[in-house]
Amino acid sequence: MNAKIPDHPVITLFEQISRIPRESGNEKAVSDWIMNWASEKGLQVSQDGIWNLIIKKTASPGYEDHPPVLLQAHIDMVCEKDQDSDHDFSKDPILLDYDGEWISSADGTTLGADNGVGVAAAMAILEDNSLPHPPLEVVFTVQEETTFAGAETVDISGCDAMQMINLDHADERELIVGSCGGTGVEFTMPLEREGEIPEGCRAWTLRLSGLKGGHSGEDIHRGRGNAISLLLRLLEMAELPVTQISGGTNRLAIPREAEAVVLTEDREKLVNIVSAARAMFRKEYSGAAPDLDISIAEHGISGAEADTDAGITRPLTAASFRKLAAALRLYPNGIAQMNGNLEGLVESSDNIGIIETGTDFLKLTSEVRGAYQSTVEDITKTIDVLADLLGAEVSYFNGYVPWEFAADSKLRPLATGTYRELFGGTMKELALHAGLECGFFAEKKPGIDLISIGPDCQSFHSPRERVRAESIEHFYELLKAVLGKL
Repeated sequence: MNAKIPDHPVITLFEQISRIPRESGNEKAVSDWIMNWASEKGLQVSQDGIWNLIIKKTASPGYEDHPPVLLQAHIDMVCEKDQDSDHDFSKDPILLDYDGEWISSADGTTLGADNGVGVAAAMAILEDNSLPHPPLEVVFTVQEETTFAGAETVDISGCDAMQMINLDHADERELIVGSCGGTGVEFTMPLEREGEIPEGCRAWTLRLSGLKGGHSGEDIHRGRGNAISLLLRLLEMAELPVTQISGGTNRLAIPREAEAVVLTEDREKLVNIVSAARAMFRKEYSGAAPDLDISIAEHGISGAEADTDAGITRPLTAASFRKLAAALRLYPNGIAQMNGNLEGLVESSDNIGIIETGTDFLKLTSEVRGAYQSTVEDITKTIDVLADLLGAEVSYFNGYVPWEFAADSKLRPLATGTYRELFGGTMKELALHAGLECGFFAEKKPGIDLISIGPDCQSFHSPRERVRAESIEHFYELLKAVLGKL
């Protein structure tokens, strides 16, 4: 039996936010709801054309002359779900489940703690008139998970704060002092198909599933495997005509599943190949993906490209499959290099998040990340060279800038010292291999003092996403205490 969800102001507000669809790019409803909420509280609130919000609250008594503080979080979320979930992110609420320690989604979907808990924490600060704090400027942005258009375009010229607390981290014992920049990439390469379908062949769908996936930045070093890369290895083992390949749903998520359609009249041989591949992959990923599986199912295809009698699509030519395999093997995927200044931190990486084959093309969509703009560009140059070699076209989109570490900060020692006072532990300072919006705010306000904090969360961008309830309480206590000292 599930435990009762804790009665806490941040959790209560998060539960209310979770009832409103807020997939990245579809934030109007939740933005309107928060704007109405702020107006009812008597707060100054403004909303721009893409649904960013700026909310202001005057200082509590005795803090009128203190410098203002900016709190920032994003209201959108990544929408991923299990294969058997019928959740509709465009209209269905996300219901919360609680096991006595962790809060998760009750319906096999992403939870949206990234970054709904940060939004709820800022709202809880705004609605509690008993808290001591300086003047507050709260910025809620949109499209963080897709384009960063919210942080890039939000007009904060009317905000005076030169100290900012971002609320978008996933470990209460870590203080984020920098984050990577990056860009989305679309790589499209021409393919050719055979003129005829091989005589006597039947079509089979090979589906690789059971990987853990995760955040393409924060989890890239955990060795969880990329379903697209493993599928290629399976197809190379099979050496059978291939008609379709697809996998992944979001460039920001490490692919958990991928599938291909192959042609053969020898089912027994196919079963043996799949069995060998399954055993090999399970051995390689025994700890990271114990549920890894490969299934076989007879396939029926419909559409303009299908042979209506046999239900089979013409396969790729052998040359095109070799070209496809070369693209996947040479395309940057995974860790590019580790950070030489901060031990254990990934400095730069790329994640192939989506693969798609059409009638005459292969399309890969990936996310490049780097602590420095120069290392982001180093990876994109590799992609450009590969595109030239294979006759592909490349486009880059939704780029964002790094938030580089600044040596002089008053917020950092204040936050770490306050955490030690409250909980008796050490708060580790580190840069994050994920894109935060802080870089845009640092560009808009040169010299602004920035930190990022958040509660314990796991498995962002996957249906296994969860947040520790007690850590939400700690995160909120820390935020309140820091504001009271500013």
